[in-house]
Amino acid sequence: MELLKILAIFLLVFYGLKYLFRLLMPFALRKMTERLMNKAQQQQAAGGGRKTHYYNTTGGNPFDQFKQQTPPKREGEVRVDYVPQEEAKPKKGAQTAGEFIDFEEIK
Repeated sequence: MELLKILAIFLLVFYGLKYLFRLLMPFALRKMTERLMNKAQQQQAAGGGRKTHYYNTTGGNPFDQFKQQTPPKREGEVRVDYVPQEEAKPKKGAQTAGEFIDFEEIK
């Protein structure tokens, strides 16, 4: 009998908390987002607040820091970055393919 009483109390508490969370969580989340938005607006008005490593402080395109920096090229200069290796055995095609037999298609 004690087990049923404990189980009933557990289920009542569980479903009661579940119902309370369903009622109170939208209100709590709304308040939390309002606070975060107000804080972000205050930081924006104060000059941007703290700067971290991923902010681009120079302005312009924020992805410029990821571009590869190449030295300036002189006019008329050609640079080859990749030269393919020559194949060890050149392909001979029909010379090594074997014997060919002529045939006619019969319908």
